[in-house]
Amino acid sequence: MFTKEMVHTALQTWCDNVVKVGKVHSEGGDAQAFSLQVLSESYDYDNGHVLFKPTLTFGQQTFRPTKEGALSYFVGGNSEFPNDNGFKLKPWVKVWYSKEDFILHGDLAIVQCNVHFIGEDDSHIFVNKSFVFKLCEDNKVRIILHQSSLPYQP
Repeated sequence: MFTKEMVHTALQTWCDNVVKVGKVHSEGGDAQAFSLQVLSESYDYDNGHVLFKPTLTFGQQTFRPTKEGALSYFVGGNSEFPNDNGFKLKPWVKVWYSKEDFILHGDLAIVQCNVHFIGEDDSHIFVNKSFVFKLCEDNKVRIILHQSSLPYQP
């Protein structure tokens, strides 16, 4: 059974991983290898199906149902996804969630929240997120749905 504490741990882990990818990159490490590890540990691409709609995608590449597509959004450099610049490479120095709300349903947590990103250059991005976290058979929590959008600006 999913718990409130598991929701908060999963959200915090997601935020921490965004910062870690940028840090690995800025320190000259292998951001692609680290991102692949994050995708295996935190997303269910290796065991099932993931619905992923990143913030800054459009057209035929809006949705990323494959690990390859998600990796390209994270770190760029894939000619199959020419518009990806590597969102997680910024680097982001602080990422946090707020105004979360969720529904617990057996081995699933359906979550909505706001996420704030602060860049090394002091830039700030604020996005709306929806996640579905699943407690998998190996007792690890993984994302099976990740939808992200910029707030509506009338």
